[in-house]
Amino acid sequence: MRLTAKLAYSQIKINRSRTVWTLLGIVLSTALITAVCSFAASGGALLAELFGSERSGGTVTALLLVPAGILSAIIVSVSVVVISNAFRVSAGARIAQFGVLKSAGATKRQIAATIIYESVFLSAAGIPTGIVTGLVIAFAGVGVANRFLGEINSLVDMMINELIIVVDFVIAWQALVAAALISFFTVLLSAWLPARRAARFAAIDSIRGAGQNKVKVKIESKRMRSGALTQKLFGFEGALAAKSMKRNKRNFRASVVSLSVGVILFVNLGALSGAADAVYDMLYPDIDATVIVDYTSRRRVSVNEATGKEESIIAAPVDGETASAVTAKLRGYENTAIFGMGGDNRTYNAVIPREMISPRMLEAYFYSEERPEYEISAEIIVTDEENYAALCSRAGVPIGSNILINHYGYYDNGRETVLEPFLFAGRTARLIKADGSVREVPVHGELTREDIPNEFLPPNRKTLRLLVPQQQWDMDGYLWYADPADVDGFIDHARAVMAEAFPRGSEGSYMELGFDTRVYKIRDYMKVMNIGFALAAAFMYGFVALLTLIGLTNVISTMSANVRMRSREFAVLQSVGMTYGGLKRMLSLESVVCSAKALVVGLPLGAALTLLIYGAVGRSMDFPYVFPWPALLECVAGVFAVTWAATRFAAGGVRGQNIAAAIRAEGGI
Repeated sequence: MRLTAKLAYSQIKINRSRTVWTLLGIVLSTALITAVCSFAASGGALLAELFGSERSGGTVTALLLVPAGILSAIIVSVSVVVISNAFRVSAGARIAQFGVLKSAGATKRQIAATIIYESVFLSAAGIPTGIVTGLVIAFAGVGVANRFLGEINSLVDMMINELIIVVDFVIAWQALVAAALISFFTVLLSAWLPARRAARFAAIDSIRGAGQNKVKVKIESKRMRSGALTQKLFGFEGALAAKSMKRNKRNFRASVVSLSVGVILFVNLGALSGAADAVYDMLYPDIDATVIVDYTSRRRVSVNEATGKEESIIAAPVDGETASAVTAKLRGYENTAIFGMGGDNRTYNAVIPREMISPRMLEAYFYSEERPEYEISAEIIVTDEENYAALCSRAGVPIGSNILINHYGYYDNGRETVLEPFLFAGRTARLIKADGSVREVPVHGELTREDIPNEFLPPNRKTLRLLVPQQQWDMDGYLWYADPADVDGFIDHARAVMAEAFPRGSEGSYMELGFDTRVYKIRDYMKVMNIGFALAAAFMYGFVALLTLIGLTNVISTMSANVRMRSREFAVLQSVGMTYGGLKRMLSLESVVCSAKALVVGLPLGAALTLLIYGAVGRSMDFPYVFPWPALLECVAGVFAVTWAATRFAAGGVRGQNIAAAIRAEGGI
């Protein structure tokens, strides 16, 4: 074994505490990279099973590789900061040793090789352990994913016909090799940065131990001024803490970076969670129902040869008479309230003159189009006779009237804006089909947001919405919202009613029959619709938690090394009367300042990033911006708790030390 390798190996054994924390950082970063690569491999296997090996290539593969690459880049960036700081502290503690080696003829390359060998030895122990840990994490993650998907599969008859989704745990050698190479590159890069710096120091400076700090002599006068102010505010211990942080800027800077990255990620996860809740509330407003009975017709889409426009034809429309009969039978179940509604939102477009569009709607959606009239989509809405009569009464029109649902909502800079888009009083709506035929629909009255039931929401689309008598229109879908006293009994009853009204013959598929019927609980439907948010949040929180744990190894390692390297300083202070409690106060103030700096950097950047993400995605998807106040408060409490705990752990290293022996120890190590 080369002398440089022997020196590196001896340092690993001598500085066991630092070795343990550095090794833990390597293991965690490798584990996280391995887990990401394994998830990508498992996802690829699932896509190959769902779409076939040929269709799962290309774009679909990119959907997995791109996020995997982004996550790996984040892991590598944080790991380089954390692990590089550990090697830099190790190199800084051995400056005098490097000076002796240089005076004996060692070259810069040999000095750097000593640190590089240390990284190789730690990689040899940490990377295999990290890969095994990462596979365990991936296996657990696949189990979590299948648990979520199991809830979907249990409702498969409701939502996804004849499709069971299960993620298999895949151990792909390509993923393991990629994880090992990325991790080894990360550790080598982390060691090379401080190794290059340590190799540049002159032998005489290194022997005196001045190499790391010689540039700081220039700011001595500035330190004294800030120390005096700090001493007035926090006492003698505070002044010492301020001076210590200036002497060890690099150590504390790495801790601040690690904590700041964790703060930024958690703030954005909090924003993601808030956005998910906002979208959930927007899509599923309060509805007084527990069960949905659903009829859905398939659409046949083609291009009309006469007009060249895309034509959408209802394969199996439901007429008003059939809908009324089903409503009556469902209401026949004991103690059951029914709200039935259907519609057609793809057959017609509406031609609207400019003067029939309100100024606020023109400003919101049509401000760039100076035309005498506009063509937008039209949505036909129907409801059962009982509720239709109540809505006619609310609009002040007789039964048989056509009513404009005059409500449009959108989000501007994260805030909801609600307006009345059209001026249709006493006018006629012109509805046009793709074949060019026109249907004139007189508008007798209107209902605004305060007048319509929640079942008619959300109307966040640029469309003309008309409530019409259901006996005069065919619909491509119909929903019956039910609130029965006996939910399970009603579900059995509703399924029998739908089977009678819409016979399926030999149980043909949706494509063959042209329609589908389903009966399900609303909370189950919402659970399925929300599963993407829940699953994504579970994985992202796990990812950020592990990434933050990597940063915490740096914080604890840095503070522990800082205390060990200053043990001589602490012994001198104790010899002149400072108590162990005073030392703890000094270290606690250092942790508070470190935490404050991390929060000053992380909170604004995290909040700004949430705004950037919303600006890029939120507006196009039309959902509200929710400022992540809870996440910010959690980060403040979490960062102070972490640094306080790390400081208390580090302070234990000087409890009961032999003051005379520590003062005699050169360099305090």
